[in-house]
Amino acid sequence: MKKIFALLAALFVCTATAASQDGQWRPIRGKALQELFADQDLGDGIHYAYQFHRDGQLTGMNMGKHERGTWKVSPSELCYAWSRRKREEECYEVRRRGNAVRLYRDGYEAFSGVLTPLNSPLPQEKP
Repeated sequence: MKKIFALLAALFVCTATAASQDGQWRPIRGKALQELFADQDLGDGIHYAYQFHRDGQLTGMNMGKHERGTWKVSPSELCYAWSRRKREEECYEVRRRGNAVRLYRDGYEAFSGVLTPLNSPLPQEKP
């Protein structure tokens, strides 16, 4: 009976550990961060949608207004700056769980969204 209890306890610990690892928000840095955002759309489905182009260009909509700018990755953060705003570059620590990401600034969550691949351009129709 003790062996069965020990076996069940071990099985429970293994299952709980695997489940908790799948549900964790993992920090993303460096090259992995660059690859995560390149040619991706980050949005919340309502308020904003930002397109991170592989060449470092950033386009998007924020509360119904068109935005343009640039983005890059520092060793541990995603940084971007909008062209029309006179604000400095904003940098965020990124944590990921699947396609969901959270962006943190000074240890606090600034905003979150879901990454989806940018649509490929449609082929030009020939007249």
